[in-house]
Amino acid sequence: MLDIQTLKNFIPFNGLEDDYLKEALEKIEVQEYGKGQMLFKRGRAVSSKFYLLDGQVDLINSAFYVSTVLGQSATANNTLNPDSPTLCSAVAKSPTVRVFSIDAESLDRITAWSQSAVADNFDDFEYSTGEFEVEELGEEGGDWMAALLQAPLFSKVPLTQVQELFLRFEDVSLKKGEAVIKEGERGDYFYVLVSGSARVHNRSDSVDLVIHPGQFFGEESLLGDTPRNASVEMLSSGRLKRLNAENFNALLKAPVVRYVEDQSLEKLDKPYKLLDVKMPMEYRIHHMPGAINIPLSRLRSSLSELGRTNIYIVPDDAGSRADIAAHLLCQAGFDALILKNASQSS
Repeated sequence: MLDIQTLKNFIPFNGLEDDYLKEALEKIEVQEYGKGQMLFKRGRAVSSKFYLLDGQVDLINSAFYVSTVLGQSATANNTLNPDSPTLCSAVAKSPTVRVFSIDAESLDRITAWSQSAVADNFDDFEYSTGEFEVEELGEEGGDWMAALLQAPLFSKVPLTQVQELFLRFEDVSLKKGEAVIKEGERGDYFYVLVSGSARVHNRSDSVDLVIHPGQFFGEESLLGDTPRNASVEMLSSGRLKRLNAENFNALLKAPVVRYVEDQSLEKLDKPYKLLDVKMPMEYRIHHMPGAINIPLSRLRSSLSELGRTNIYIVPDDAGSRADIAAHLLCQAGFDALILKNASQSS
């Protein structure tokens, strides 16, 4: 039976808090293989990540070079198939091999959810935590619209889409004590508080703040397709503007989160820096040459240390975390792009 303590021996689970490990355990399957059985074949797109618990597995690459992995060894702490399509075939070599697997997309979302929920020195920076990147936008009335467009995030929206953006905002009125969003639920809307006040808090108490008119929140769960990492409830009656996921992706994600391919990097009009937002252990195992490591959980508190003369290139091998990081950088006024197919470029 796989438990939380055992799961903490593996990467990236060793960087997750218990609440997220419990979520992962619900999506994990433990399997046994006999000697000679194949876990997966080289060159295939495998939707799950495999981890070795007990026994011996041989990884065989295209040159028929064999790399042996033993259960409970240091090399077994990482997934057996970090790449998709796979670069190796995996064959059970001991009488019994025990592995666990988890859907790669689920693992990506849980990891992004956990890292975006961490609050590092949140009182020291104007951007708050994870789900709730709040920024002053103005008072109730028409001024909130003008102020919204002055925020760095919205300055990247083409003027041709601005009118469409405001036309698609929905007006919502809530009473004191009513919930706007609940922690753990799937994200469905992006919000701007127009009047009243609201409290943001989570179960781990790493987030507990009051937001006021003109502040916006809710984009990260839409960017990473992850559950909400905190709850918001009204402290007084008030109004909000909200944008559904489809409109958010079309009007606020697509114009802001841009992509670049490796062969186009040298054609950029500004110097660039590679910024890897994976956890430190993941970074040590695999990263692009020259990339600096600032985990997503620490990116917000590190923004004031980043220079603005560079374009920041975020490799997409961080999955949903790359989307969140690039959007966060753009929201703070930096130039940021996501590098496509980063695992094949390194």
